Amino acid sequence: MIVVKYLLIAVISYLLGSLNFSIILSRTVAKKDIRESGSGNAGATNMLRTYGKHFAVLTMLGDILKVALAILIAFLILNAPLEYFLKIAADKETAATMINYKEFAGFFCVLGHIFPLYFKFKGGKGVAACTGMVILVDWRIALILFVIFVLTIVISKMISLGSIIIAVLYPVLIALFYQNLFLILIAVLFAAIVIVAHRANIKRILNGTENKLSDKKKAS
Repeated sequence: MIVVKYLLIAVISYLLGSLNFSIILSRTVAKKDIRESGSGNAGATNMLRTYGKHFAVLTMLGDILKVALAILIAFLILNAPLEYFLKIAADKETAATMINYKEFAGFFCVLGHIFPLYFKFKGGKGVAACTGMVILVDWRIALILFVIFVLTIVISKMISLGSIIIAVLYPVLIALFYQNLFLILIAVLFAAIVIVAHRANIKRILNGTENKLSDKKKAS
């Protein structure tokens, strides 16, 4: 029975993740697929460069909220205490269990975001979706990563660099806060997904050709 529940969560989370809001918004507002503009990436950064900050914020909120919904549904299916949907359990064992639930649903939601069923399996890079999961996993970790993300962007003017750095730091912070090998391994998996999705950006950063926030007309 528990296997069936996890399979159900995986399917629902993936289908929710496949709701890529940058594609939905661009098709609704501009009657054009965001993947045909700018960098061709279906994410908030390309929305920022192509349609402006308001649509970028809406995209990010949509991608964060779909992960929150996936995790809420997972909690309901697994009969997990809803008080831990936002709250961090004081008991480390309970906290680890709740994080496992959140990361399981989050993983398939991010997978759907990157490979959306509804949009020919070509989606975004999963940063906003991962952000939504991290906020619900542990708001303290999310806050630390947010500060680092903002500082990185202020210094480098590169959103991609900020995304890569916080992806690398996520498993490090999980290790510092929880000292749980399984949670660390799952966090490493999430970091790997984001880094692989940014492989083209990494090459451009190393070559010194990565676009910056001021380059609104260029691909990110």
